[in-house]
Amino acid sequence: MEPGPSGTVPMGPFPPPLQQVFQAPRRPGMGTVGKPIKLLANYFEVEIPKMDVYHYEVDIKPDKCPRRVNREVVEYMVQHFKPQLFGDRKPVYDGKKNIYTVLALPIGNEKVDFEVTIPGEGKDRIFKVSIRWLAVVSWRLLQEALVSGRLQVPLDSVQALDVAMRHLASMRYDSSALGRGCRNDVNLGWT
Repeated sequence: MEPGPSGTVPMGPFPPPLQQVFQAPRRPGMGTVGKPIKLLANYFEVEIPKMDVYHYEVDIKPDKCPRRVNREVVEYMVQHFKPQLFGDRKPVYDGKKNIYTVLALPIGNEKVDFEVTIPGEGKDRIFKVSIRWLAVVSWRLLQEALVSGRLQVPLDSVQALDVAMRHLASMRYDSSALGRGCRNDVNLGWT
C-alpha cells in the first residue's frame, strides 16, 4: 500500500480500537508551606483475585427504567433461566448495561433475547432483555499494575471491580425495586 498524504498507511475502513487505561494522579511532591495535620481515612484493604471475568452487555426494554427496576428484571431473569443459562454462575450487574460473570455464559458471541415477566399487583409486567458478550476482562493485569506501580491500570478492570464491589449492597439495600414504574410506561403500554 502507498502511504497517504500524511505519510501513514491506511489500515482499512475503521481505525484500530484504542484501549482505555486509568491514569492515577501523581503526587506533585512534598509541601513546604503550612503545617502538618493528622488525617483519618475511611478505607479497607481488598485482595483482588488473579483471574479473568466475562463482560456482557445487557439491553432491557423499556429502556427508561430506573436502576432498581433493571436490577429486579435481571434478578428474575437469572432465577428463571438458571438451569439453561446461568447454572451456578452468579453475575454482578451495574443496573444499566453491564453484567460480569466469573465463568463464561454458554452463549458464545451470539446475542440472546429473553422475555422476563415480573408479577405485579393486578397485571404482570413484561420486559424484553438481550445479552451480548463483549470482552474478557483481566483482573490479573489490574493486580500486576497495582503491585508493580509501573504498568498502566486497565480501565475495564477497574470498572468490573467497581461493579462487583457495589452489586451486593445495591441488591440488598434497594428493596423498593418495582415501587415506581418506568418513565415511558404509558407510551409503550408497559403498565
